[in-house]
Amino acid sequence: MTTIAKTPDRVDAILRACRLMLRMNRARPDARKSEILYYEMLINYCSQLATARQDGKFIAAHTVFFPSEILYAMDIVPMHTETISWMTALFLGQYADLLAAGAEQGLSSEICSPHRGLAGALSIRALPRPDVVLWSNMVCDNTAKCGELLMKITGSPGFFLDRPFQQSEEEMAYFIEELQGMIRFLEDRSGRKMNWDKLSETVRRMDEQIELFREINRLREAIPSPFRPQGFLELVTVDYLFTGRPEATEYLQTLRDELAAAVAERRGAVPKERYRMMTLFMPPMYLIGFLDRLSREYGAVSVTEPFFCNWGEGRLDPARALESVARKSYMLPEARLFGPLSDNTVADIVESAKRYNVDGAIYYADVGCRHTCATIKLFKDALSEIDVPLLTIDCDVVDPTVTSEGEVREKLERFFELLDDRK
Repeated sequence: MTTIAKTPDRVDAILRACRLMLRMNRARPDARKSEILYYEMLINYCSQLATARQDGKFIAAHTVFFPSEILYAMDIVPMHTETISWMTALFLGQYADLLAAGAEQGLSSEICSPHRGLAGALSIRALPRPDVVLWSNMVCDNTAKCGELLMKITGSPGFFLDRPFQQSEEEMAYFIEELQGMIRFLEDRSGRKMNWDKLSETVRRMDEQIELFREINRLREAIPSPFRPQGFLELVTVDYLFTGRPEATEYLQTLRDELAAAVAERRGAVPKERYRMMTLFMPPMYLIGFLDRLSREYGAVSVTEPFFCNWGEGRLDPARALESVARKSYMLPEARLFGPLSDNTVADIVESAKRYNVDGAIYYADVGCRHTCATIKLFKDALSEIDVPLLTIDCDVVDPTVTSEGEVREKLERFFELLDDRK
C-alpha cells in the first residue's frame, strides 16, 4: 500500500477556495474569460506545490521580486512566500494563528506581517517545507533579513541574491555574477541543470508580457475605465507568480482584448464612474471583496497603480538571457522603491496622475512597512502641487486587527465627499 503524505493545510485550503471561485465564475453568464483563466492559473500553481513532494519535485521558497523565471527554466517548483501569505488572508481570512506562531519565533508586531505569518506558517508546518530558501535585498530590509530565519526554521539551505541599487555597467556585471552563483547553487542542490534554451524562450515571453502590460495600461486611460475597481491585483499576481509562463501570455492577451472591446463600446467597469483613483501600495487582502463592492457603490475605480503596473522602459533580449533577467529587475514597477528614492519616482507618480485623469489618491500605509510609509509626505506634497488630494489609510495587508471594514468605509466615504465638493 502506498502512503501519500498529507498536503499542508494552507495550500489545500487555498486550492479549494480557488476551485470554488472558478466554479462560480464559470456559472456566471457575464464572467470575463480572463478571470476564468486567472483562477485556472492559480489552481495549477497551487496544485503543483501541493503535489510536489509526492511527485519528487524540488521546491524553492523565494521572496518577492525574485527572478522565478530561472526556477521555471530549471524545472524547480517555486513557492512565492509573500503571495502565499496574501492568498491565505484573501481566500481564507485565517491569519491569526500564523501571526501567533510568528510571534513565538520572536517576531514583534512592528515587523512586516506577511513575513511574520510566513515564519509562523513554516514553523507549524502549515506550508510545504522547501528544499532551498532564496531571498534578496529587493525591495526592503524585512525581505533582506527574512531568509536567514526561514533557513533556521526549515533547516533548508539558502542563497541570498544581492542586487545593487544602481544600474551602472559595473553593477550590472556584478548582479549577473550573483545570478550565475545562484544557478550553480541550485544545480548543486537540486541535481538539475540550467536549460539555457528554455530560459531564452522564457525571456522572449517575458518581453512579450511586459509589452502586454503596457498595452493594458494604455487602455486603462480611457474614460470610463474598462477594468474592474480592484482588478490590478490580478495583474500583480500574474507578474509575481507566472513571469514568462505561456499561460500568463494567454491571460494578458485575453484581458487586453476584453478591455479593448470595452473601450470601443465606451463600457465602463462600474455602472457610473464618478471617481478615478490612484492606488499607492497594497490594500488589505482581507478587505478586497468589501473594497470592490464599495467601489461599485460609489463609482470609484482604481485606474493607475504606479508601483505595481508601471514598467520601466526597455526591452529584453532572448539571445542574452541572463543579462535580460538582470535588466528586468531594474524595469520592475516596484524597483523605483529599491535604494535611495529618486526624483524620477516622484515625477512618475505626478505624471501618472495627469495621464489617467486622477481625481484622488489612496495611500494604504501598511503599519509594518517602514520602507513605504516613509514616503507618505513626499508623495502627498507632490500630488498636492497638481491639486490631487491623497487619503492615507493606516492598515495591515493581512492582519485584520489593525483596521476594520467600518473604519475604512468611514474614511473612504468622507474622502468621496471631499472629492464631490471639489467638482
